[in-house]
Amino acid sequence: MRTTIELSEPIYRRLKSEAVERGIRGFSPIVEEALAEHFQSDRERQKRIEAIKGAEGAWRDMDVEQWERDVKDAWATWRLPRS
Repeated sequence: MRTTIELSEPIYRRLKSEAVERGIRGFSPIVEEALAEHFQSDRERQKRIEAIKGAEGAWRDMDVEQWERDVKDAWATWRLPRS
């Protein structure tokens, strides 16, 4: 499907340079590849958000408090290497 988009001059120059480097005529393959990657990463980001939301409440307050104490104790006894 054909469409028209407006690009800034610096983006247009980078796109044109990329096409030359790849030895292709036109920008469609590059634009389509970039959009596909964008939409894929957007879906993956949404999946991570949903996973985090699903984990809400998985730990009881008591578990969180114990974990925080354990972390504090670990940092208190952490020895840094001497330089």
